[in-house]
Amino acid sequence: MVLATGGMGQVFSATTNPSVSTGDGVALALRAGAEVSDLEFVQFHPTVLFLGQDAEGQQPLVSEAVRGEGAHLVDADGVRFMLGRHELAELAPRDIVAKAILRRMQERDAEHMYLDARHFGADMWEHRFPTILAACRAHGIDPVTEPIPVAPAAHYASGGVRTDSHGRTTVPGLYACGEVACTGVHGANRLASNSLLEGLVYAERIAADIAASGFHARVPQPLPHPETPEHPLQTPEARFTIQRIMTNGAGVLRSEESLAKAADRLQQLHTDARDALAENGKTSEPGVDTWEATNLLCVARVLVAAARLREETRGCHWREDRPERDDTDWRRHIVVRLNPDRSLAVHTTDTTDFPTTFPPQAPQEQ
Repeated sequence: MVLATGGMGQVFSATTNPSVSTGDGVALALRAGAEVSDLEFVQFHPTVLFLGQDAEGQQPLVSEAVRGEGAHLVDADGVRFMLGRHELAELAPRDIVAKAILRRMQERDAEHMYLDARHFGADMWEHRFPTILAACRAHGIDPVTEPIPVAPAAHYASGGVRTDSHGRTTVPGLYACGEVACTGVHGANRLASNSLLEGLVYAERIAADIAASGFHARVPQPLPHPETPEHPLQTPEARFTIQRIMTNGAGVLRSEESLAKAADRLQQLHTDARDALAENGKTSEPGVDTWEATNLLCVARVLVAAARLREETRGCHWREDRPERDDTDWRRHIVVRLNPDRSLAVHTTDTTDFPTTFPPQAPQEQ
């Protein structure tokens, strides 16, 4: 089986990911016994069209290309706050720009900043950025005559189901490809467009490995269907609670305090659903919305646990209380799996390299 289910951006309130990016593949793999790694490394795109504090789900991305053509990031007073923060100003790496926007928002008690490209003129907007122009105008904003309100949003997960160089997970016969996988090639902060290349390379490697391994299709055996489920499902409404918890506690700027609060609130959701099942023998009705909420809770708990354990700043994981990179203690991966009771088993690798997904077989005697 090959998992190619995409990302988990919907674990946050604001994301560039579609509504189906609920971490389903990561949650499925965990429940199957697979290991996941590096989930703390979530890339936030700095300039996403701000649609209001109550906006949920996928939101339009305003590409770096707009800043590349000379657009300026400004606050409500028109001040270019990236000047002096980084030598490249608006063209600094995504994580630098996202953090700078969040900090300016905190300083000014603002909901968003602005991307000012009025100097482009109508002709340049219409011919160079017609899609972004159309998206802005669809939401009542005309970039030709007014600055674009922007704020950071979750964009890409560098972590996922741990694989080797052939896409094999720690569960025999289970492969993972694309954003659902953690192949290690993105490190702690993916370079733009490398996700497409990774998908192509690993898809080919997985196909070749399956063909060479001689796997045969098997007819699935029916699973037992107990009257009382073993584990609970979350309500559809829990999705929005999870998103708010994660945005406030595990977003662009993190700390032990914010992550501890997030962990406690997520654990309470998990505990409440489990206790309700134990008391009533019932849980939420199975369906797409309940399974997506349940999967979001699963990946959120793993992400927060890993982010809390990594007491340093590295790549797109930024700890306000641990602003320095610590290569001595943390130049390694955090690996998580689910215990049978749905608690988390968390450990770190000994080196920067992943251990093999399967232990080496002893040589056979001749």
